[in-house]
Amino acid sequence: MIPLDYLRVVKRGKEIRPAYLREAAAAEAVLKAAQAAKTLGEFRKAVEAMAGDKKLLGGLARLVEQLMEIEQVDNRLVARVRLEVFKASAAAGYAVAEEDREKIFQTAAARLRIGSEEVKKLFQKAYEENRAILKPPSITPEELVQRYNLALIQTLLFKSLYVKATIPNAPAVVKNLVRAVKGLRLMYIAEEKTGGDLEFHFDGPVSALRQTERYGTRLAKLIPYIIAADRWTIEAAVKLNERLYTFKESHDKAPQLPRRPIEAEEFDSSVEQEFYRQVSRLCAVEREPEVVVVNGRVYIPDFKIGDLYVEIVGFWTPDYLRRKYEKLTKVGKPLLILVNEELAMATWKELLPNVVLFKGRPRLEDVFKYIKPHCRR
Repeated sequence: MIPLDYLRVVKRGKEIRPAYLREAAAAEAVLKAAQAAKTLGEFRKAVEAMAGDKKLLGGLARLVEQLMEIEQVDNRLVARVRLEVFKASAAAGYAVAEEDREKIFQTAAARLRIGSEEVKKLFQKAYEENRAILKPPSITPEELVQRYNLALIQTLLFKSLYVKATIPNAPAVVKNLVRAVKGLRLMYIAEEKTGGDLEFHFDGPVSALRQTERYGTRLAKLIPYIIAADRWTIEAAVKLNERLYTFKESHDKAPQLPRRPIEAEEFDSSVEQEFYRQVSRLCAVEREPEVVVVNGRVYIPDFKIGDLYVEIVGFWTPDYLRRKYEKLTKVGKPLLILVNEELAMATWKELLPNVVLFKGRPRLEDVFKYIKPHCRR
């Protein structure tokens, strides 16, 4: 992401789009400056001296800085050093001559019990520009261009009232997206669209009552999870300079963007793994087969056997069980629920006929009569 001051956009009536970077020349120049510079200050001065669009160069430079390995310092020690130097300086009066400055550093060093050269070094490290570049980014100009174009989208959404994203009903992608939504503490509503796609509606930071900037940053972090899908569209209402604009983007119109790889996950628990091992010998079993939307929230069944959904509930809090129960009763499709008997509530058996209690792990002989009508080899 980049600061709003570096955002470059193209406006056409009520529509707004990022001013995407199409060529790699500027990115190449900024990367070369990073490789040649010894300190952060040298790098920034080199970029400032470049001819060209200052917003473009500044945005590229900010991304490069995020990818650099920068010298780290002990901020507490630096603060102590500066305090002692200022104390010594105040006691000695305004130091003009180099000899007087040297005495001030020596006095501070004696109080801190470290060498005067180390005191000088730490005193300078308080300024970010003086910190050394230990390792410049190891990316190509083309990769930097992709990151920059993604950052433009993210920064534009800092000023959104809402964001709508449409992606295919692909459990692996949706699961990663929903996990990110929960981790970032974002508000969303999901809806199934004609054709099987899912539409997610997120409140934007401009509509939030509090912590607008923080919420905008969290929403921006969600974009890589959306564009990880093979197909995606994003629509947003953006308020910029007191005017309202519409932003639309899709996988087939956007420039190439960095894709977050979606890795196949292992089973969530040994109970699920053992259930799959036993049942798959008799029936075709799909793991996390599809996404179901229940009251605007995403539900991904653990397994599907024919048209039967199977949900395994292990050790969870009573509040989780209550919410899970409410969600599952609204699915409206054939459902088998396997519940740890230590956590079973009477209402489960009263309201849902297809409930099997288990201790440790489900036994095939206990569940087979439920799955047999749906079993296909």
